[in-house]
Amino acid sequence: MNYDYLFLNDLPKGVKSVYVNGKRMSLKEFNKAKQKYLSKKVKRIEL
Repeated sequence: MNYDYLFLNDLPKGVKSVYVNGKRMSLKEFNKAKQKYLSKKVKRIEL
């Protein structure tokens, strides 16, 4: 299943953790992963 929509949309207010592919991520971890994902996506578009 593709979870790209989580990175492209803002999370609702009050969310403390995200559960994806059987792994629970804190909000800090999720924001780091989101930043990494979006930077990769920008590089693909430039090429």
